[in-house]
Amino acid sequence: MNMSLRYLPAYLGLFAAQALALVCNAFLDIQYGGFAVEALLWTVAIALTLRVGWRQGGEATEVGKRWMRRMLFLGALLTVLIFIPMWGFPRAGLYLLAMLMVSYNCVTTTRRHLHLGLLISLIMVMFAATHYRADWTMLFYLVPYVAAVVFTLVAEQINRKVDELREQSLGHQVVGAQGTAIAAATGVILALGLLLYALTPQATWMSMSSRFGQPAGFSMGDGNLQIGNVGGKSGADADGGAGGGETAGHGSGGGSLRSGWPSPGEMREAAARKGMPEWQRDVINGMADLTEGLGSAMKPVQKRIGALGDALKEWLKKNRDRIAQTLSTLGLLVLLYALYKLMREARLATWLRTRFDYVKLILLGMHGSDSDGARTYYEAMVRLFKLQRIERDSHENTREFLTEINSFYRDLRQETGEITRHFEDARYGGKASAIQVARMRDLYRQVFQRLAQ
Repeated sequence: MNMSLRYLPAYLGLFAAQALALVCNAFLDIQYGGFAVEALLWTVAIALTLRVGWRQGGEATEVGKRWMRRMLFLGALLTVLIFIPMWGFPRAGLYLLAMLMVSYNCVTTTRRHLHLGLLISLIMVMFAATHYRADWTMLFYLVPYVAAVVFTLVAEQINRKVDELREQSLGHQVVGAQGTAIAAATGVILALGLLLYALTPQATWMSMSSRFGQPAGFSMGDGNLQIGNVGGKSGADADGGAGGGETAGHGSGGGSLRSGWPSPGEMREAAARKGMPEWQRDVINGMADLTEGLGSAMKPVQKRIGALGDALKEWLKKNRDRIAQTLSTLGLLVLLYALYKLMREARLATWLRTRFDYVKLILLGMHGSDSDGARTYYEAMVRLFKLQRIERDSHENTREFLTEINSFYRDLRQETGEITRHFEDARYGGKASAIQVARMRDLYRQVFQRLAQ
């Protein structure tokens, strides 16, 4: 399988994922005021090195290896002179890993290199998300990172399929829709991921959160819809600050990423933090205003939902016995339908009929007159093969059905052929003789016994 990577959208997705992973780590130090410069430097470095990898056309050359050696030397120098003195370990180790990733970009020419680059970016994102300074404001970069990773993987997979079709001279029919397919698949995967995140294991019918899995952030208690602090700790109890070195408190902006959704006041406190990018501050303040507006607008709805919930509880109490009886009846009907489907799938009726045929025709010899007997034995043989999932179509003549049987059961070619011939003699040639019917009886016994084995 061709592992070379030449597809530009895959490189663009990898660039976005790696840049956002490093932005998440730079966001931990926004209070020092160097967030924008640090994010820009890392973005430029990733863009330049990935451009080197892309321009090699799917095969590593000496140019890419030379660039990689230069980046490795620069990374070692920056680690000794800047990373360790400024951050110490383990942050210095993380930035050393980032420089290794940047140098590896210079020889990223195969799908294996692409996957390794995404894996390194995931490690850096996990480090940032579990840091004590991380809080919900990092979602502005984490959510786009997830979208970038999904886009990259989908683009790489679809491009691989297109390459395979192109090798089979079919690529011209699908290349035009490649971008649409990537966008559609990415959107569907992200939507399903959001749905699965919301529907975490439920502790009760009124809660979408529990101690298992991630907090969903939605619950209903006492008939009132509650958003936030479900299945997690409040911002005041989370360990660590939010974008600064100070401990978390009511003024830190909402605690760690594992907390519930912040209140409008906490949003505004987070937006006012030192070093917060201007665009992010405006978005957070807008979210706070929107949350307050929705809260005011939802109060009548919450009361109405609570009243309906109380009325539903009262109705359930009054009609408990009737509901239980109805559910029992429905359950019985479902079981009967499932039993019917099971019997139909297992061909129980056909199996019973073939056993009845054997007792009636072979053991008792009850087959009617000569012509009727020939028809009876032929129809009994048809039922035997129906049990073997070879059914005779209503528009299929005897010879076509015989050919179908012989294609699966060649060892029964003689018996089935002779039964078919005697039946045709009786149907199209007039009256069948008693000798022919007796011969069909012996042949039917042989077919039955062979199939039973």
